[in-house]
Amino acid sequence: MHMKDPFISILNQKFNTDVMPRPEQSIWRRLATEYESHIVQESQRHFTAARVGINQCMRCGLCCYQYPCIPRPEEIEPIAKYLGLTILELINNYMVIDTADCKTYFLRWAKHREEDIIGKMIPPARTFDREYCIFYDKENKHCLIHPVRPQEAKIVKCWRANSGNDRSCWGITAWNSDHILYFLPDFSPHILEDNKYVPPKSSMLPSKY
Repeated sequence: MHMKDPFISILNQKFNTDVMPRPEQSIWRRLATEYESHIVQESQRHFTAARVGINQCMRCGLCCYQYPCIPRPEEIEPIAKYLGLTILELINNYMVIDTADCKTYFLRWAKHREEDIIGKMIPPARTFDREYCIFYDKENKHCLIHPVRPQEAKIVKCWRANSGNDRSCWGITAWNSDHILYFLPDFSPHILEDNKYVPPKSSMLPSKY
């Protein structure tokens, strides 16, 4: 993402804090502000294409560090197949459940160090966990699902001004309130359990959306 376009301003567009109780709004905004400062510091540590002045990805990982991309519902199955996993295995090993408005819930990649909440709802305060996307290989500096990466990951080019600002390309815009039930038929935001999500025996995850 081009550094003239603050990352948090885009994140705030994606997440509607007005639906949160006031104490949570205050906490979320404080964390957002702290995270924005942290990202500015991280941008100085990463050799981004924008910083180096070239029009080609340097695989530095900054965009993968800021906020993991959100796959569109139809992109999840091809990624599971690429990894040789079922959809549920992909969710229970690499994804967390999130929401931007407490109405529509979606699946996104977890970050490294979020293994304790993989397959579960992510607490709002952990939206700003400081680590790379779970699919970013820090040692070799590349994406482990690059050939089938979500559209949202393809459009972010830090050397281009306003890169990533097109809402129609955001994965989150493709989700509606029913999509989460396609993947997790027993999902309820009111159920907090220690175990990961397993669909009822009488249910089958659909293969087409």
